[in-house]
Amino acid sequence: MTSAILVVSDAAPGICEASGSLPWKEADAVGIEGHSLWRPCPENCPIRMHLPGESCEFTCVNGSLGSCTDMAMNVADVAKGICRSCEISGCQVCSPEDRCNECAVGFYLSKDGKACHSKYAFFAPCVYAILGVFLLTMASWYLWLRKQPIVNLRVLKRAVIRRHHMNLRDHTTQQHPWYPLSTNLCRARADGHIVGGRALLMFFSFQAFVISWTVFAACSWLMCAWVSKAPLLSEGKVSGVKEDIFSICNATLNELGGERQSTKVGKLAYTLALYFFTTLATFFYAVSQSRRRVRLDTDEATMKDFAVMLKGFPCETGSQVEQQRLSFVRKTTGCHPIGVSICWAYNAKEVTELIARETWLWGKVRDSCGDVRQANMPLQHNERRCGLMRSFFLFLTHLIAPPTQPEDADLGKARRHEERAVSAAANAQSTSFMYVVFRSETERDHAKRVFSCESEIPLYRGLAVQYEREGSGSEPENVPWQNFSNDAQGMRYRALTSVCAIAGAILLWGLLFYFPFAMYEAWSYSALGEPTDFTSETTFSMLVVAGNQILYLLCEKASQFIGFRFASQQLTAYIGLYTMALLSNLAIDLAILFYTTRIAMENVGLDVTRAAFLLGNDEMICFPVRARMGARLMSYNFPACFLLPFLCEALFTVIVPYHIYKKVVGTQPISQRAADAFLLPPLFEMGRYADVVLNMTQATISLCFSAGYVLPTLVGMFIGHTLVYAWDHYRVLRHVRKFRFTSFRTEKAAQRMLALPGASLLASAMLQLFQVGAVTPSTEAVAAIVMIGAAIAHIALHLLVLQYVVPWVGATEHTAATQTYEQVAKMNPGNWFNMNPIHCLRSRYVHQHDPPCIFYQIGKEHLLEPNAKLGLFYSAPEWKNEAPSTYLELARLARRSLARGTLADSGMLPQGARDEELQREQICAVPEEAVEDGSMAEAHRTGPQGQSAGSKAVEKPRKSVVTFASDEHDADQD
Repeated sequence: MTSAILVVSDAAPGICEASGSLPWKEADAVGIEGHSLWRPCPENCPIRMHLPGESCEFTCVNGSLGSCTDMAMNVADVAKGICRSCEISGCQVCSPEDRCNECAVGFYLSKDGKACHSKYAFFAPCVYAILGVFLLTMASWYLWLRKQPIVNLRVLKRAVIRRHHMNLRDHTTQQHPWYPLSTNLCRARADGHIVGGRALLMFFSFQAFVISWTVFAACSWLMCAWVSKAPLLSEGKVSGVKEDIFSICNATLNELGGERQSTKVGKLAYTLALYFFTTLATFFYAVSQSRRRVRLDTDEATMKDFAVMLKGFPCETGSQVEQQRLSFVRKTTGCHPIGVSICWAYNAKEVTELIARETWLWGKVRDSCGDVRQANMPLQHNERRCGLMRSFFLFLTHLIAPPTQPEDADLGKARRHEERAVSAAANAQSTSFMYVVFRSETERDHAKRVFSCESEIPLYRGLAVQYEREGSGSEPENVPWQNFSNDAQGMRYRALTSVCAIAGAILLWGLLFYFPFAMYEAWSYSALGEPTDFTSETTFSMLVVAGNQILYLLCEKASQFIGFRFASQQLTAYIGLYTMALLSNLAIDLAILFYTTRIAMENVGLDVTRAAFLLGNDEMICFPVRARMGARLMSYNFPACFLLPFLCEALFTVIVPYHIYKKVVGTQPISQRAADAFLLPPLFEMGRYADVVLNMTQATISLCFSAGYVLPTLVGMFIGHTLVYAWDHYRVLRHVRKFRFTSFRTEKAAQRMLALPGASLLASAMLQLFQVGAVTPSTEAVAAIVMIGAAIAHIALHLLVLQYVVPWVGATEHTAATQTYEQVAKMNPGNWFNMNPIHCLRSRYVHQHDPPCIFYQIGKEHLLEPNAKLGLFYSAPEWKNEAPSTYLELARLARRSLARGTLADSGMLPQGARDEELQREQICAVPEEAVEDGSMAEAHRTGPQGQSAGSKAVEKPRKSVVTFASDEHDADQD
């Protein structure tokens, strides 16, 4: 090793130089083992100083006053043997006497000059104090609510049963039981029945594919670390203590030893291998799903398989529109359809009110579903006598509770309703769209060929009528009938408005919340070189979660505002908007992470630039930046993105609201109709596609930074998405409104979105090629263009393959289903006729059918009347109202899987929980009729014998026509 003689320079008092006027760092040219950081200082210059403007280069000074010339670290610490900054928190410029001359931005100097105080120190305590007061108030109100007596038991039990009826139930049997929790939602049942439709099966298969990809990526990373013998599992791990330039450079030099190149090569090989695997796996998955869709379509017939949508009809009105169009279809196709369901233009708000009252009047005759009044005088008396705190709790309850006015009083009397219904039905104007329902899928396919023929286009009153492909992929429950009057130009305008509104919301959220947080963090923590504390990281995580939830609501409202004519288009637009919003949010989050990390590095002496990071020409700068970015990205991914949003969704959108709503309904004098609406189960949406793909993309971005955080990121993603899969499985079977999604459009959109993880992997591979020197871009702009260009090229190729190659490879022969429309309609309550509101009103008031076509509302299947002439074959004589216990169901699963007793039998379930579950099953086993006539309490007191006797369904008389004379009298009584 070459030695150097150190002397004290006259030009720079206190700085030691090598003989020949060469700085120490230049005399040390013998490799990393003899780096200036590790070389001992001589006795006459015992203090080590970082050279200003250099990455990790050091010299020695004698420790005299002013010898530490680095203004950021100008205090000579003899005990530690280094030049450091003063230890006053928040100080930006220190004096050599270890006092603060100037505080950092966001701080002010105390009068004695011994401390710097944050100007924003009050902000965090105030925010958390307000949040604490709010949570304490809500907890106190909840405890008060639990102690309130139940005064609305009958209404509560009926509302709970109605909610259970609206959940996803097995309508293939007469009792409509719950699907067991052991149901496999990734495949069809043995009888060919698919829970929730083919789109739901594809949805869970997609989640299972992503979880499998995560497991493969994590196992491959472990295999790569074992084969390459490189420190891939530990490289770049950052400590949680405050670091300075000496500790950072020491850790960097340790990592840049002999195994550093093998680490780079190993990570690059893994990234390329994972890229090719991900690309090929997504294509094979798309092909298998395409073939699987055809097989599933053959195995089970649904309402979609018997209907064809036609377009091109003129706008008409009158009582003969349906008959004329039906005759046209018969003459053109030679088939005899079941009927036609015309898409009408109507006032959605008015018709919704009419349908609501129509269903209510019909229910009054069928099952006495009138207003259930409760004696509220004692409650009002308590309100007058209560204290201030109780008054406040009552105020909160009234804010949440629905109105207590008599049911349906706002709609007027029955006769006025009939006049409005007749006017709405008779004056409705048809649009150019119409569904035709056939008896078999073979007849439907024949009609599709007839109306798809370009050589002989059928004419109706001189207008060409054609097959509309877009509208033939949805089930009747998912058709937005009110949107068919929307014109294409207005939809484009609303779509543009929605995109601008979401972009503005993202910008506003960034300016009002993200930007102030970034400034606060940079000023108070990162600017001082300190690691972010728990409060800062928690705040950032909550901002991410809140931002994602706001985007979720905005995208849902925007997709509805656009007014698509078909539900599949609305779902696809929702997923697209949500993905766009999350990508924009992710870009802002990453920019904030890089900005605060760069500020922190610059304040300890590292001059961080984007060029140094992209080009990799200064490893002393790149490595610590990658290490800290990897650590912060890991904390950002897990739990902020991979876990917390989904836990908050489960708790605050389903579980907690349902529990509180039941308490409110039971303790307040709420009408039956208001209680039913209050306990309405939420809708199921496909936004999880965007969450899963974006989380997958964020996991691949971790390969751009330190290798030590790749495995924790993949493990965190596996944990988070396994819980997400379990939660989605549970909420579909127990907590969402009945649905049936069969369109393949959302699955295609998700497969297109899988281009994002591949593009991220390719961009990461290009960055790593720059770092190993295999590709040497000349400038920062060239490096950025190469990475972005590679990502765009991958996305374009991915979309082209999905568009042209996958349909060709995945093509398989479709066989028409053997079931007839009548067989399917007997098992499915909703069809193309009773889901069309104007069609139902015209059946009752224009055509005067007996019995008429009753509008189908989910959960009120028992009101439907069969009428074969109208294509109505469904009848629901009995429901199984017993609510399954989650505890007991899981116990049975454990018993079957582990071949041992249930949790209740083994004593693992607490005695109180067992008694509560037993009581719950006894109450819920009481039939709905017992609840209606007020005999629930008596049935509950009679025990098992009374329960068994009451569990038999009471046969209700079926009335085909609503008698409005008696109903008008009932309305007057209201």
